[in-house]
This record gives sequence, C-alpha cells and structure tokens, in this order.
Amino acid sequence: MRPLRILIVHERFPPDYGGGGEYVVLETARHLRLRMHDVRVLVAGDPAIREYEGIPTTRLPMARYAMNFAWRRVADEAGDADLIHAFTYHAAYPAYRAGRALGKPVVCGVLALFGDVWREMRGPLAGRAFQRMERFLLDLPVQARVFLSEESRRLAPPPNGRPVRDVVNEPGISLDDYRPAPDAAGVLFAGKLDTRKGIDTVLRVAARLPHVPFRIVGWGSRFDEIAAARPSNVVLERFRDRAHVVEALAHASIFLFPTKAETFGLVVAEAMASGCAVVSTSSLPFEGIRLRDGDPEAAAAAVAALWEAPARCREQGARNRELALRYSWPAHAERLEALYREVLAPVEGATA
Repeated sequence: MRPLRILIVHERFPPDYGGGGEYVVLETARHLRLRMHDVRVLVAGDPAIREYEGIPTTRLPMARYAMNFAWRRVADEAGDADLIHAFTYHAAYPAYRAGRALGKPVVCGVLALFGDVWREMRGPLAGRAFQRMERFLLDLPVQARVFLSEESRRLAPPPNGRPVRDVVNEPGISLDDYRPAPDAAGVLFAGKLDTRKGIDTVLRVAARLPHVPFRIVGWGSRFDEIAAARPSNVVLERFRDRAHVVEALAHASIFLFPTKAETFGLVVAEAMASGCAVVSTSSLPFEGIRLRDGDPEAAAAAVAALWEAPARCREQGARNRELALRYSWPAHAERLEALYREVLAPVEGATA
C-alpha cells in the first residue's frame, strides 16, 4: 500500500511545552514517519523553527488561541495532503473548516475532555464557556474521533446522531526510558500544579503524613504559592524536561495522582513502567489503590497503607511494570494507519 501524506495540526509542538498533549503529537508524528508516511506538522510558534527531530514543521506566528481562526492557513498546508489529523483544542475547528473546503477527510484526536471540571478550573462563568466550546468541538462533523481511553470515549457526548467513527487508540510510552532505581522510596506527584490534577489534595495528604517524604515535580502559575506554603516533608521542584520526570519516577516507590479529569493520564502509565505502586483516581488498570475521588483523608489512608507495607508496594510496582508493556507507540501508529485507510477508502473509491 502506498505511503500517505498526512498533515498534523496542533496548537503546540516541541520544543514548546505545555503538558502531555504535544508529547502525544510528537510521538504520533515520529512513529507514522517510521512507517514511511509523509508527515508534516502545522502549529503555532516561532516560524524560524522548521523541523524538530527530523519532523518538518510550519509554525504560525500567533498565539495558540488564534489558531481557531487560521483555517485558510491550514487549507494552504493541506493542499497536497491525503488527510488532516487535528487535535483538540485550538486546532480542531480550523482543521475541520479546511477539510470541508478542500473535500479532505479530517480525523480529530481528543487530547482534553474536562466537562464539569472546567467550572472548578475557570470559575462558574468562564468554566461554562469552556464547556460549551468543548462540546462544540466534539460535535464537529469530522470523519473520525480518536479517544485515548475507553473512559474518555464514555464521557464524550454522542455526535448528535451523525455517522462519526469513534475509536479508542491508547497512546504509548517510551518503555526503555523507565525503570526503578535500587533505592526507590517516597511519594511522588508529577504534573501541572492546578486544581484539575489534584495538587491541593496532594498537599493535604503530605500534611497528614509528616513522616513520609513527598516530592513534587511540576509547573504552572501556582508554583511560588505552593513553594511558600508546602509542608516541611515536601520537596518541590520546577519541571525542567521529560528526563527530569523520568529520574523522579525512578526514585519513587508510590505515585500519587488524584486527578479530577484525564483523557488518559500518560504520567500514570509512566509511573507504572517505573515500578511505582499507584494511588490515583485514574481509570487506567494499575496495581495500587484506586481512589473514588480526591478526598484527602482517603488518599492519605491509601498512601499510608502502602508506605507501611514496603514488600506489598514493591510487588505492586513489579506488576505495574508488566501492565505498562501494553502502551506501545508502534502499535498506536499501526492502529492509526488502519483508521486513516478506512476513512480514505470512500474518497479513493470515488476517484478511482
């Protein structure tokens, strides 16, 4: 079968960083190229950066929010593409408009799906506006929506009765990068320091367990506030790069992640691959203790139970390393290619 020409559209791409989304986009592009497809990335950013790790990029000199209005630029870049693969949030609408104008299929990857949690993150008024935007993007009549987990697909609103392919395609992780250190001990949280990720619950748990060492690796506008108010048993480090998280995971025995909303939660899979027992609200299958919500008392009791049973903690960490083997980037790219060819079949049949 012939290689495909794929335009990937997102709001950020490395070296720019804002969370896990751009890592998913990077690895998607990388592994599609390894399958010999012609992949280019259109993104907001510095136009002087024309490639990243061998992946050609076109960067629009605009804020990522402004990408919502850049459908003509998307159409210009997609002129010779077989298919457009966009990701929520700010690339989904312009990709849909460009695809409609060009008569090209659009696949939408759902990287964020927060629902009611928007109101906690942004307040009642702005939160409702973001909820409406999220619903609008998920209602776009694209050819396929790609969810990163079954839970994410379950939470998504139905596509208004339109014939849209909904598929679940779990992402991968770089399995060779993750392994436990011989002296692994302590509790780790890694992620953005915001309400959605559960950072306030983490701090309350640490305050309830002053004899347990906690380490937080994160970023966000609340960093200085947290640094000033953190309990004395918490080491707080500003996120530097993914290698920093890899090192922190290797030296932790328990990974605490009381998130309120995730489309997948890559860091949980990475903690599993690093041999951590997991305490989380995540829907991923892990060994450890699953929380029903972010209740600090329940989370503290779960962490304490694992901390006081180190042999059990090690056993669960070893089992998590086995479970993490399911998260494969080559398999993710192979499933994407199959979806692309399925979406393109009616188009290619009509032009045959």
